[in-house]
Amino acid sequence: MKKGPKVSVCMIAFNVDQFIGKAIEGVLMQKVDFEIELIISNDNSPDKTESVVLKFIENHPKGNLIKYKKQEKNIGSTLNYLWVLENSSGDFVSICDSDDFWSDPEKLQKQVDFLEKHPQFIGSFHNRYTCDEFENILSTSITEEEKSNWGFDDLILRMPEIPSASVVFRKRNDFNLPEEFKKVVVNGDTFLWAYLLQFGNFYYDPTVSPSYYRQHSNGLWSSKNSLKKAKLSYNTYKLLQESFPDKPSIKDQLFEIKNNLFYYAFKEKEIAVFIKYYFLNVFTAIIHPRYFKSFLKIHKPLFKRFSHR
Repeated sequence: MKKGPKVSVCMIAFNVDQFIGKAIEGVLMQKVDFEIELIISNDNSPDKTESVVLKFIENHPKGNLIKYKKQEKNIGSTLNYLWVLENSSGDFVSICDSDDFWSDPEKLQKQVDFLEKHPQFIGSFHNRYTCDEFENILSTSITEEEKSNWGFDDLILRMPEIPSASVVFRKRNDFNLPEEFKKVVVNGDTFLWAYLLQFGNFYYDPTVSPSYYRQHSNGLWSSKNSLKKAKLSYNTYKLLQESFPDKPSIKDQLFEIKNNLFYYAFKEKEIAVFIKYYFLNVFTAIIHPRYFKSFLKIHKPLFKRFSHR
């Protein structure tokens, strides 16, 4: 029988001394009938993040569950994610970014119990609240459409929000992210979900209370405007295409992302970016007529914005 934790909770940190305590508390309050570990990797933060973590290790009754690493130099969020994932030893992995936090003390027990009874699912997720840096609620839910089970093609084509702090997934013995993952700039969770969905679907669990996704000025994703998010998504989907070249859904979604790129570039007056992606999609629509309807559809808001200039 395997010894060690059943669940590894992975948490990366950078300049989050004002938030990480809440994230750690949400993990250590879990009521489970199995062993867990909390792996925290501090990406060489210059603030007091390390001091907060060490106080939990030294003073909290469950501080021994924390496995802490401070990187010798800043390696970036993606490589930091890779480090915690590769150093997790549990049968299941849960993610909680250090500026997010959990509200349900039975979250891990509920999700693991379900996954053990339903091996056809690779992972599960649940609802989330969005709050600001002071924990004022900005949004109380993902959309009703997103409260569904998701497979690979649906995830790629519809791009649902799967809150990272809500996910628990089965870590297979052959878990090995493609090399392209290392090139992802910010939204590595999208790449990770796509990789996992090769092995089974994600189950939406309505029994778990929402986690909290915190938006603040230093957030890796929430601080970006729509154009920057589109650029980051394009980069991630190009890397997914390199990793999974036999998946036509990725090519289809890349076309949609390029539509967004030239629309937001026009909005932000980045003319060179607008021209580049507009004509890339012109040529793509000519060569592949199935994209023509989507290409025309984006012109309606584009012309509306142009007419108001």
